[in-house]
Amino acid sequence: MKRIAAILVVLGALAFSAIALGALPKKGGTYVGDIKSSPFTMHINMSVNRTGTKLAHFTYLCGTGRAPTSVFGIPVDRTGHFKYTKMMGAMLVWKMAGRFLSESRAFVSLNSIACGGSKGSTTITLKSP
Repeated sequence: MKRIAAILVVLGALAFSAIALGALPKKGGTYVGDIKSSPFTMHINMSVNRTGTKLAHFTYLCGTGRAPTSVFGIPVDRTGHFKYTKMMGAMLVWKMAGRFLSESRAFVSLNSIACGGSKGSTTITLKSP
């Protein structure tokens, strides 16, 4: 009986550590979604490189009639987290942070002074091929 209890404790600890570590992205995957914010909805499009270690690109589109904002090569840590901050001197222009929830979903939070102060968060999904 003690042996079964010990095995259950070990299995529970392994399951908890797997959850705490987070998820990793689909290598080469593209994720899309929208952050419904005011004054503008921000459309998110990001792709992961072939090794799964970086965002090949992160792009957000602010409303209509504006050029999209893109950055390249954002590192993804071993727990599936990523972040980026764009500064102009001492002034924050925009920042984002996120994490992969599974191979097919990622949570993204975005705050953009450059987009009329729009901010918000959403879960984006893997785009079907």
